[in-house]
Amino acid sequence: MLKRFAAVAAAGAAGAMAVAGVAAAGHDDANMKQRHKAMLKPVPHDPQADHGSNVRGMADVMRQGDRVVVKLKARGLSPNLPHAVHIHGKDAGELALCPGGNRRAGTVDDGLIETVEGVPDYGPVQVSFTTRGDTSEKSVLALDRFPVAFRDGKLSYERSFLIPSAIPQRLEEKHIVIHGDDLDRDGKYGGRTTALGAPLEAELPVACGELHRMDSNR
Repeated sequence: MLKRFAAVAAAGAAGAMAVAGVAAAGHDDANMKQRHKAMLKPVPHDPQADHGSNVRGMADVMRQGDRVVVKLKARGLSPNLPHAVHIHGKDAGELALCPGGNRRAGTVDDGLIETVEGVPDYGPVQVSFTTRGDTSEKSVLALDRFPVAFRDGKLSYERSFLIPSAIPQRLEEKHIVIHGDDLDRDGKYGGRTTALGAPLEAELPVACGELHRMDSNR
């Protein structure tokens, strides 16, 4: 009887230690720093439709738990205008990608790839890179809170904020997309109203890049 009790106690202690180990590992994972980067390349609109837009950039996203520190730089943007920047994602992240030229003839066949025409590729908006306030998908077109490009067409953004816990755990399956192109060069956003209820020039995606996991340092 004593031997049996000792064996049961030992098994129970081993189980407790295993559970504690899993809990500790989970805690460590929550505090692990993960770095992701994205190279942003031009969305392939018809060059005659977007006048040869050539927006490029680099995004660096450092994640620790549900907090991210985002640093983004881009060039070739419409100057002195705000540019919406988002993380787009899909439930099946491995199927996500930046849109190809085949999306030009989507909702409207005008040689341009609207945001909704690219959604089948990169998924809907999940995070908004606003300069203040809300950073969720609810701020998808809060142009008064997105970064503004300098007069030389360069843009710089840096901010630390919290995002929903389900999103940062799969950042390597997400895409960053920059929007906004003053097509007629009149210094403001205009054009027809799109499916998003916004002027075409304001919501037009101009650069896209997939986030890649770079390292994992505690």
